[in-house]
Amino acid sequence: MVSYLKNYKVVYPYKKNLYINLTNRCPVKCSYCIKYRWDWQFRGYNLFLPKEPSYEEIISELNKYMKKNQLKEVVFCGYGEPLLRANIVKKVALWVKKNFPNIIVRINTNGLSNITKKNVLKELQFLVDVVSVSLNAHDSKTYNKLHETKIKQPFKKILQFIRDCKKYIPKVIITTIRHPEIDINKVKNIAKKLKVKFRTRKYLTKYEPR
Repeated sequence: MVSYLKNYKVVYPYKKNLYINLTNRCPVKCSYCIKYRWDWQFRGYNLFLPKEPSYEEIISELNKYMKKNQLKEVVFCGYGEPLLRANIVKKVALWVKKNFPNIIVRINTNGLSNITKKNVLKELQFLVDVVSVSLNAHDSKTYNKLHETKIKQPFKKILQFIRDCKKYIPKVIITTIRHPEIDINKVKNIAKKLKVKFRTRKYLTKYEPR
């Protein structure tokens, strides 16, 4: 655990993108989650946060990378649900847009942060270019089987979150892992029906280094 405390990453580059690790908290425990399979590591980076980073810490870390690299996107991701810290997302996204307007700002989310009560999506309008929603199931039964959460009717709530995203965010993507219990074509049809983009992701098991 000592190494976790000393060498954790708040901001980390991967391919042409820069990822922001805001929190380890998440309202869902996925049966396939790689943070447990990979012991909180990702491509050589330790993403275990002993504390959640402040706005100032995040900006300080971003400044180490932003001017030195040809970046395509800044992505709120990590091993937790970034929209549990929606106010920090808003402040950091605003900083990125003011200082690097040509860089795409994306949020990777499970769609279950319950932020729609505050209408935070409306506040993120013009600050976030893309929201990628992990819909790793083709129906409620499958979702409940693969995911542990205290949230009632999670699958239904994710679909509503996607509809809400469309009102404020220019590009919305549904993603799903290629899991043996998930019907990819049915998820693709959901994306088509909701008129959003669709993308599959690899089902990761063994740890893959950088």
